[in-house]
Amino acid sequence: MRLPYLTIAEPCSFEIEPIKHSRFLAYAAPVGDEAAAQDFIQTIRIDQPDARHHCWAYVLREPERVKFSDDGEPGGSAGKPMLMQLQGREVYDLAVVVVRYFGGTKLGVGGLMRAYGGAVGQLLDRATLRTVTPSLPLWLEYDYVDTTKVDMALAALELAPVETVYAERIRARLQVPDTELESIAETLKTQASGRIHILPYD
Repeated sequence: MRLPYLTIAEPCSFEIEPIKHSRFLAYAAPVGDEAAAQDFIQTIRIDQPDARHHCWAYVLREPERVKFSDDGEPGGSAGKPMLMQLQGREVYDLAVVVVRYFGGTKLGVGGLMRAYGGAVGQLLDRATLRTVTPSLPLWLEYDYVDTTKVDMALAALELAPVETVYAERIRARLQVPDTELESIAETLKTQASGRIHILPYD
C-alpha cells in the first residue's frame, strides 16, 4: 500500500533578502519524472542567463529519485542543503532551483549552506501544498446491455472511467485510491445485478 504524500500545488518563486550583496532567487515546480525535473531546471537557466550559479535539487516518489547539483559552488554548500529542506519537510515530486547573482563577497561554505537551504525553506513556507493520494488502475468488463446499470453503479461511488475500450464486451479502466482498491472492487462486484466483471489485478 502506498501512502498519501505532500507536494506543491503549483510553480512558485521567492527571493530572499540579499546576503552581502549576493542575490538568491528560489524557484520550485511540481514534476512527475526526471525528464520534467531537468526541463524545469533548464527553463530557469534560460530565464536567468546572467546568474553565476543555478543550483538545484529534486525528489521523486516513484520510482524514487534524489538528485542535486552545486553548479560550481563549493561541494556540499548548495544542492545538499536544498535537498535536505525537501527531505526534512517530506515533500515529493518537485524540483527546486536557486540562482545566485554574485555580489562580490565570498560567503564561505557555512554561509552558502544557510543561504541556499534558507532560500528553499522560505520558498516552501510560502508554497501551497497539496496531498496526493496514489491511485491504481481497476479494469471492469461488462456487456453493452448493462451500460446503464454500470453507469449508475459508478455514479453512486462517484467514479468515472478514464479509459474505455469497445470490443465484444466493454472494458473500462478506473483510477481508484490505492487504499480503497479492494473495497471498491468488492462493491462493484455486487452492483448491476452482479454483471460487472472485475479483471485480475495485482
